[in-house]
Amino acid sequence: SRVSEHSAATESLKKTLDEQTARMKAIKQLYDSSAAFQSLKPVYDGLQKIKFEKSRAKYKTEHADKLKMFYTARRKLTEEFPDGKVDMGKLSKEYDTLEQEHETTYAEFKTVREDLQRLWKVKSNIDTAVRFNQRTAEQKLQNQPQIRHKKEDMTR
Repeated sequence: SRVSEHSAATESLKKTLDEQTARMKAIKQLYDSSAAFQSLKPVYDGLQKIKFEKSRAKYKTEHADKLKMFYTARRKLTEEFPDGKVDMGKLSKEYDTLEQEHETTYAEFKTVREDLQRLWKVKSNIDTAVRFNQRTAEQKLQNQPQIRHKKEDMTR
């Protein structure tokens, strides 16, 4: 029962760690998206300044990769900040908090996992001893001499 309790605790902590790691990864991607957005904004602004269709199409083909990266970055930022106000300070604080929580959770996970590993070793040793005792008991039964009763001897 202790093994199953520790296993459940380990799984719960692992799930929490995975969620924290995923969110931290998402925040890093938002940092990257923000940097891409800032660096590619002049290319987008250049496109917006062009009024004539042929010149606009030519500009789009020349800067297609940069515009695609800009649109992707803008889409990711608007998903996180629908109001359009990107607050990198808020993300930075959230990342720092997550990082501290992750370290704390990982330390707890590590101790529970080590306890679980020790419990598995103990359980394995106990199971081995029980199997050994069962085998020796079976062998003792098999090696006992057969005692015949007098009635059986008479009928033969």
